[in-house]
Amino acid sequence: MITFRLFGCCLASVTLSLAATGPDYVETHDTLYNNLTVEKRGTVVELRARSRAGEYLESAVDLADPLRLMVPYTRTLFAAAFFSSAPQNVLMIGLGGAGFHRVFGHAFPTARLQSVELDPKVFELSRTKMAFAPTEKMPVAVMDGRLFVKRNRETWDWLILDAFRGGFVPPHLKTEEFYRECAARLGERGVFVTNLHQDTGLFAADLRTIKAVFPQVVLFETTSRGNVIACAVKYRSPDIGGTPDWAALARTNPALAAKIDLAALARERIAFPAKLAATARVLTDDFSPVEFLDALKTNNTKPH
Repeated sequence: MITFRLFGCCLASVTLSLAATGPDYVETHDTLYNNLTVEKRGTVVELRARSRAGEYLESAVDLADPLRLMVPYTRTLFAAAFFSSAPQNVLMIGLGGAGFHRVFGHAFPTARLQSVELDPKVFELSRTKMAFAPTEKMPVAVMDGRLFVKRNRETWDWLILDAFRGGFVPPHLKTEEFYRECAARLGERGVFVTNLHQDTGLFAADLRTIKAVFPQVVLFETTSRGNVIACAVKYRSPDIGGTPDWAALARTNPALAAKIDLAALARERIAFPAKLAATARVLTDDFSPVEFLDALKTNNTKPH
Protein backbone atom coordinates (compact mmCIF):
# COMPACT_ATOMS: atom_id res chain seq x y z
CA MET A 1 0.00 0.00 0.00
CA ILE A 2 1.16 3.52 -0.76
CA THR A 3 -0.08 6.30 1.51
CA PHE A 4 0.76 9.96 1.33
CA ARG A 5 -0.75 13.21 2.59
CA LEU A 6 -1.03 16.52 0.82
CA PHE A 7 -1.79 19.87 2.41
CA GLY A 8 -3.02 22.86 0.46
CA CYS A 9 -4.27 26.37 0.98
CA CYS A 10 -7.90 25.22 1.28
CA LEU A 11 -7.36 23.94 4.85
CA ALA A 12 -8.06 20.39 3.70
CA SER A 13 -5.89 17.31 3.96
CA VAL A 14 -5.95 14.36 1.59
CA THR A 15 -4.93 10.75 2.07
CA LEU A 16 -4.67 8.44 -0.94
CA SER A 17 -4.32 4.69 -0.44
CA LEU A 18 -3.58 2.26 -3.25
CA ALA A 19 -3.58 -1.51 -2.82
CA ALA A 20 -2.96 -4.39 -5.15
CA THR A 21 -6.41 -5.78 -4.37
CA GLY A 22 -9.64 -4.23 -3.17
CA PRO A 23 -10.82 -0.78 -4.24
CA ASP A 24 -9.22 1.07 -7.13
CA TYR A 25 -8.53 3.91 -4.72
CA VAL A 26 -9.65 5.39 -1.40
CA GLU A 27 -9.24 9.08 -0.64
CA THR A 28 -10.00 10.91 2.58
CA HIS A 29 -10.62 14.63 2.73
CA ASP A 30 -10.83 16.65 5.95
CA THR A 31 -12.52 19.98 5.31
CA LEU A 32 -13.92 22.80 7.40
CA TYR A 33 -17.34 21.12 7.31
CA ASN A 34 -16.87 17.38 6.74
CA ASN A 35 -14.64 14.35 7.01
CA LEU A 36 -15.10 12.72 3.63
CA THR A 37 -14.14 9.42 2.04
CA VAL A 38 -14.21 8.77 -1.70
CA GLU A 39 -13.87 5.16 -2.79
CA LYS A 40 -13.90 3.72 -6.30
CA ARG A 41 -14.48 0.05 -7.06
CA GLY A 42 -14.73 -0.69 -10.74
CA THR A 43 -17.20 1.80 -12.19
CA VAL A 44 -18.85 2.67 -8.86
CA VAL A 45 -17.72 5.71 -6.86
CA GLU A 46 -18.99 6.29 -3.32
CA LEU A 47 -18.89 9.49 -1.29
CA ARG A 48 -19.13 8.91 2.47
CA ALA A 49 -19.06 11.24 5.46
CA ARG A 50 -17.38 10.23 8.69
CA SER A 51 -18.53 11.06 12.21
CA ARG A 52 -18.12 9.69 15.74
CA ALA A 53 -20.82 7.11 14.98
CA GLY A 54 -19.09 5.81 11.85
CA GLU A 55 -19.39 6.47 8.13
CA TYR A 56 -22.57 7.46 6.31
CA LEU A 57 -23.06 6.95 2.59
CA GLU A 58 -23.75 10.39 1.19
CA SER A 59 -23.90 9.54 -2.48
CA ALA A 60 -22.79 7.05 -5.11
CA VAL A 61 -22.66 6.86 -8.88
CA ASP A 62 -22.06 4.11 -11.39
CA LEU A 63 -19.91 5.84 -13.98
CA ALA A 64 -20.92 3.21 -16.54
CA ASP A 65 -24.63 3.82 -15.89
CA PRO A 66 -25.11 7.31 -14.38
CA LEU A 67 -28.92 7.01 -14.45
CA ARG A 68 -28.81 4.05 -12.07
CA LEU A 69 -29.81 5.31 -8.62
CA MET A 70 -27.30 3.78 -6.21
CA VAL A 71 -28.66 5.22 -2.94
CA PRO A 72 -32.21 3.94 -2.31
CA TYR A 73 -33.72 7.02 -0.66
CA THR A 74 -32.88 9.21 -3.67
CA ARG A 75 -35.52 7.24 -5.56
CA THR A 76 -38.04 8.04 -2.80
CA LEU A 77 -37.37 11.77 -3.22
CA PHE A 78 -39.22 11.52 -6.54
CA ALA A 79 -42.47 11.04 -4.57
CA ALA A 80 -42.72 14.81 -4.98
CA ALA A 81 -43.91 14.12 -8.54
CA PHE A 82 -47.13 12.59 -7.16
CA PHE A 83 -48.12 16.07 -5.97
CA SER A 84 -46.42 18.28 -8.55
CA SER A 85 -45.94 16.28 -11.70
CA ALA A 86 -44.37 18.87 -14.00
CA PRO A 87 -41.87 20.96 -12.02
CA GLN A 88 -40.03 23.66 -13.90
CA ASN A 89 -38.01 25.29 -11.12
CA VAL A 90 -36.56 23.12 -8.35
CA LEU A 91 -34.24 23.95 -5.46
CA MET A 92 -32.18 21.22 -3.78
CA ILE A 93 -30.22 22.00 -0.62
CA GLY A 94 -27.39 19.49 -0.53
CA LEU A 95 -25.49 18.23 -3.58
CA GLY A 96 -23.57 15.09 -2.65
CA GLY A 97 -22.51 13.25 -5.78
CA ALA A 98 -25.57 14.47 -7.72
CA GLY A 99 -27.07 11.02 -8.28
CA PHE A 100 -30.59 12.46 -7.99
CA HIS A 101 -29.73 15.18 -10.47
CA ARG A 102 -28.97 12.83 -13.33
CA VAL A 103 -32.34 11.08 -13.17
CA PHE A 104 -34.14 14.39 -12.64
CA GLY A 105 -32.56 15.82 -15.78
CA HIS A 106 -33.56 12.70 -17.73
CA ALA A 107 -37.17 12.80 -16.51
CA PHE A 108 -37.66 16.58 -16.61
CA PRO A 109 -35.40 17.81 -19.44
CA THR A 110 -36.96 21.28 -19.64
CA ALA A 111 -36.78 21.94 -15.89
CA ARG A 112 -34.10 23.83 -13.96
CA LEU A 113 -32.57 22.26 -10.85
CA GLN A 114 -30.70 24.73 -8.66
CA SER A 115 -28.44 23.11 -6.05
CA VAL A 116 -26.91 24.67 -2.96
CA GLU A 117 -23.89 23.04 -1.33
CA LEU A 118 -22.09 24.36 1.73
CA ASP A 119 -18.81 22.47 1.31
CA PRO A 120 -16.74 23.44 -1.76
CA LYS A 121 -14.86 20.15 -1.49
CA VAL A 122 -18.11 18.19 -1.98
CA PHE A 123 -18.79 20.24 -5.10
CA GLU A 124 -15.25 19.61 -6.34
CA LEU A 125 -15.46 15.85 -5.73
CA SER A 126 -18.83 15.60 -7.46
CA ARG A 127 -17.17 17.01 -10.58
CA THR A 128 -13.72 15.42 -10.47
CA LYS A 129 -14.59 11.98 -9.07
CA MET A 130 -18.30 11.46 -9.78
CA ALA A 131 -18.56 12.99 -13.28
CA PHE A 132 -21.17 15.63 -12.43
CA ALA A 133 -21.12 18.53 -14.87
CA PRO A 134 -23.06 21.66 -13.84
CA THR A 135 -25.01 23.35 -16.63
CA GLU A 136 -27.32 26.33 -17.04
CA LYS A 137 -30.19 24.03 -16.11
CA MET A 138 -28.26 22.52 -13.20
CA PRO A 139 -26.34 25.36 -11.54
CA VAL A 140 -24.69 25.00 -8.13
CA ALA A 141 -24.29 27.73 -5.52
CA VAL A 142 -21.61 27.10 -2.89
CA MET A 143 -23.05 28.63 0.27
CA ASP A 144 -25.25 27.91 3.28
CA GLY A 145 -28.69 26.64 2.27
CA ARG A 146 -30.66 28.80 4.68
CA LEU A 147 -28.82 31.91 3.60
CA PHE A 148 -29.61 31.06 -0.03
CA VAL A 149 -33.33 30.67 0.73
CA LYS A 150 -33.34 33.96 2.61
CA ARG A 151 -31.60 35.92 -0.15
CA ASN A 152 -33.09 34.27 -3.24
CA ARG A 153 -36.51 35.55 -4.26
CA GLU A 154 -37.41 32.89 -6.83
CA THR A 155 -40.48 30.67 -6.59
CA TRP A 156 -39.90 26.92 -6.50
CA ASP A 157 -42.11 24.03 -7.60
CA TRP A 158 -40.13 21.59 -5.45
CA LEU A 159 -37.84 22.56 -2.59
CA ILE A 160 -35.78 19.56 -1.47
CA LEU A 161 -33.79 19.49 1.77
CA ASP A 162 -31.10 16.78 1.75
CA ALA A 163 -28.19 18.47 3.51
CA PHE A 164 -26.58 15.89 5.76
CA ARG A 165 -23.30 16.33 7.61
CA GLY A 166 -22.07 13.00 8.91
CA GLY A 167 -25.52 11.58 9.49
CA PHE A 168 -27.44 14.63 10.70
CA VAL A 169 -28.90 17.79 9.22
CA PRO A 170 -27.42 21.04 10.61
CA PRO A 171 -29.76 22.37 13.34
CA HIS A 172 -30.52 25.69 11.66
CA LEU A 173 -32.07 23.73 8.76
CA LYS A 174 -34.48 21.94 11.11
CA THR A 175 -36.45 24.77 12.68
CA GLU A 176 -39.95 26.15 12.32
CA GLU A 177 -38.55 29.50 11.24
CA PHE A 178 -36.55 27.94 8.43
CA TYR A 179 -39.50 25.85 7.24
CA ARG A 180 -41.60 29.02 7.10
CA GLU A 181 -38.91 30.64 4.97
CA CYS A 182 -39.08 27.62 2.65
CA ALA A 183 -42.89 27.73 2.48
CA ALA A 184 -42.72 31.39 1.49
CA ARG A 185 -40.54 30.47 -1.49
CA LEU A 186 -42.83 27.69 -2.74
CA GLY A 187 -45.39 28.22 -5.47
CA GLU A 188 -49.04 27.85 -4.48
CA ARG A 189 -48.94 24.18 -5.49
CA GLY A 190 -45.31 23.67 -4.61
CA VAL A 191 -43.94 20.74 -2.59
CA PHE A 192 -41.43 20.82 0.26
CA VAL A 193 -39.45 17.56 0.44
CA THR A 194 -37.10 16.50 3.20
CA ASN A 195 -35.16 13.36 4.10
CA LEU A 196 -35.70 12.18 7.70
CA HIS A 197 -34.31 9.32 9.80
CA GLN A 198 -36.89 7.50 11.91
CA ASP A 199 -34.71 5.53 14.35
CA THR A 200 -33.89 8.34 16.80
CA GLY A 201 -35.75 10.74 19.06
CA LEU A 202 -35.29 13.46 16.45
CA PHE A 203 -37.91 11.91 14.18
CA ALA A 204 -40.90 12.94 16.33
CA ALA A 205 -39.57 16.49 16.65
CA ASP A 206 -39.04 16.66 12.88
CA LEU A 207 -42.64 15.63 12.24
CA ARG A 208 -44.08 18.02 14.82
CA THR A 209 -42.06 20.92 13.41
CA ILE A 210 -42.95 20.27 9.77
CA LYS A 211 -46.62 19.90 10.69
CA ALA A 212 -46.49 23.24 12.52
CA VAL A 213 -45.82 24.93 9.18
CA PHE A 214 -47.42 22.74 6.52
CA PRO A 215 -51.09 21.70 6.88
CA GLN A 216 -50.63 18.56 4.79
CA VAL A 217 -47.67 16.19 5.22
CA VAL A 218 -47.39 12.81 3.48
CA LEU A 219 -44.67 10.30 4.37
CA PHE A 220 -42.87 7.69 2.27
CA GLU A 221 -40.60 5.13 3.91
CA THR A 222 -37.67 3.88 1.87
CA THR A 223 -37.95 0.11 2.14
CA SER A 224 -35.66 -1.40 4.81
CA ARG A 225 -33.44 1.70 5.00
CA GLY A 226 -34.75 3.81 7.88
CA ASN A 227 -35.17 6.86 5.67
CA VAL A 228 -38.54 8.60 5.60
CA ILE A 229 -39.20 11.20 2.92
CA ALA A 230 -41.72 13.86 3.94
CA CYS A 231 -43.64 15.68 1.22
CA ALA A 232 -45.42 18.75 2.56
CA VAL A 233 -47.63 21.39 0.96
CA LYS A 234 -48.96 24.72 2.22
CA TYR A 235 -52.53 24.29 0.96
CA ARG A 236 -55.41 22.45 2.63
CA SER A 237 -57.34 21.62 -0.51
CA PRO A 238 -57.23 19.44 -2.49
CA ASP A 239 -56.50 16.62 -0.06
CA ILE A 240 -53.23 14.84 -0.89
CA GLY A 241 -53.70 12.08 1.65
CA GLY A 242 -55.06 9.42 -0.70
CA THR A 243 -53.22 6.65 -2.51
CA PRO A 244 -50.81 8.21 -5.03
CA ASP A 245 -51.96 7.76 -8.63
CA TRP A 246 -48.74 6.25 -9.91
CA ALA A 247 -50.35 5.02 -13.15
CA ALA A 248 -51.37 8.54 -14.17
CA LEU A 249 -47.85 9.80 -13.48
CA ALA A 250 -46.38 6.94 -15.52
CA ARG A 251 -48.59 7.88 -18.48
CA THR A 252 -47.65 11.56 -18.37
CA ASN A 253 -43.94 10.97 -17.76
CA PRO A 254 -42.76 7.69 -19.29
CA ALA A 255 -39.12 8.80 -18.95
CA LEU A 256 -39.52 8.95 -15.18
CA ALA A 257 -41.41 5.64 -15.12
CA ALA A 258 -38.56 4.02 -17.04
CA LYS A 259 -36.11 4.83 -14.24
CA ILE A 260 -38.33 4.73 -11.15
CA ASP A 261 -40.73 1.92 -10.21
CA LEU A 262 -43.62 4.28 -9.52
CA ALA A 263 -45.95 1.51 -8.31
CA ALA A 264 -43.37 0.47 -5.71
CA LEU A 265 -42.81 4.10 -4.77
CA ALA A 266 -46.54 4.59 -4.17
CA ARG A 267 -46.54 1.55 -1.89
CA GLU A 268 -43.88 3.19 0.29
CA ARG A 269 -46.46 5.68 1.56
CA ILE A 270 -47.04 5.31 5.31
CA ALA A 271 -49.52 6.87 7.71
CA PHE A 272 -48.54 10.05 9.52
CA PRO A 273 -47.90 9.03 13.17
CA ALA A 274 -49.88 11.78 14.86
CA LYS A 275 -49.51 10.30 18.35
CA LEU A 276 -45.74 10.10 18.01
CA ALA A 277 -45.48 13.66 16.72
CA ALA A 278 -47.65 14.91 19.59
CA THR A 279 -45.02 13.75 22.09
CA ALA A 280 -42.36 16.12 20.74
CA ARG A 281 -41.63 19.83 20.93
CA VAL A 282 -41.43 22.06 17.89
CA LEU A 283 -37.83 22.84 16.97
CA THR A 284 -37.17 26.58 16.76
CA ASP A 285 -34.17 28.82 16.33
CA ASP A 286 -34.15 29.19 20.13
CA PHE A 287 -34.76 25.47 20.82
CA SER A 288 -33.09 23.08 18.40
CA PRO A 289 -31.34 20.20 20.24
CA VAL A 290 -30.85 18.30 16.99
CA GLU A 291 -27.62 16.46 17.84
CA PHE A 292 -28.91 15.47 21.29
CA LEU A 293 -32.19 14.09 19.90
CA ASP A 294 -30.40 12.39 17.03
CA ALA A 295 -28.25 10.50 19.54
CA LEU A 296 -31.29 9.12 21.38
CA LYS A 297 -32.33 5.83 19.88
CA THR A 298 -36.04 5.16 20.01
CA ASN A 299 -37.95 1.97 20.66
CA ASN A 300 -41.07 3.28 18.99
CA THR A 301 -42.59 1.01 16.39
CA LYS A 302 -42.38 2.13 12.82
CA PRO A 303 -45.29 4.41 11.85
CA HIS A 304 -47.14 2.12 9.46
